Amino acid sequence: MVLLGGVALAVGAFALFYRGPGQPFIRGYVSDVGATMLVYAFLGLLWRTTAAPRTLATAAIAAAVEFYQIVGMTPPGIGGVLVGAFPDPWDLVAYAIGVVAALAWERRLVRSGDQTG
Repeated sequence: MVLLGGVALAVGAFALFYRGPGQPFIRGYVSDVGATMLVYAFLGLLWRTTAAPRTLATAAIAAAVEFYQIVGMTPPGIGGVLVGAFPDPWDLVAYAIGVVAALAWERRLVRSGDQTG
């Protein structure tokens, strides 16, 4: 999970600093993929359970973020920057990709017998 968290942070840093073609897409959606992977990794470090509950919890957190945006309850200041302020159905797709990527990462490690990632 530590390695997954590192990969998620790298994805987020890439999205933050990328200045090339497609920047709005990268910033808007690839960052959401990385954020969801980071939530999954964080839950994996804190919550020793099977992948299914962790996957569902990550998806629920992502859905809650989008719900808060829809009802206009995003926090002020840095919280609003982290959570976002504008609801977008494509965010849900990005969140799903992040959850699937994180789950695939964990499944690959379990199959290989490496429990450190």
